[in-house]
Amino acid sequence: MQVNVEITSSQIFKDHEAGESHKCLGEITYHNNGTVLEFTEKYEEQELKFKMTILEEKIITKRNGQDMIFDLKNKNKSKLVTPYGDINLEVTTKKIQISKQASQIKQIYLEYEIELENGERYDNIVKIGIN
Repeated sequence: MQVNVEITSSQIFKDHEAGESHKCLGEITYHNNGTVLEFTEKYEEQELKFKMTILEEKIITKRNGQDMIFDLKNKNKSKLVTPYGDINLEVTTKKIQISKQASQIKQIYLEYEIELENGERYDNIVKIGIN
């Protein structure tokens, strides 16, 4: 089913915070063993195509060929693909909260830490509203 998606994200560094908010159209499909949310976010001059597989205890995100797994039980390694080259990173998920109305997902809330290969760490908070 077609949905409106609003993504708000905050990056919290040692000495400052950054954030952004975007709205786009998406498609959500409910299955017996999980839910798939797909949307394309326009960011600067890029189109980022997201596919999120939402399971009971983890969320698997694919964005333009990059995979990130948000799992409360396990740290996950990933690679950030940038125009300047790839950066290895590790994701530590701190919180996953999925709010539903009846059986439909209305909001996804994620808190996680990213550690870059150079040792820099920062926290992320992402809220995805679905209507």
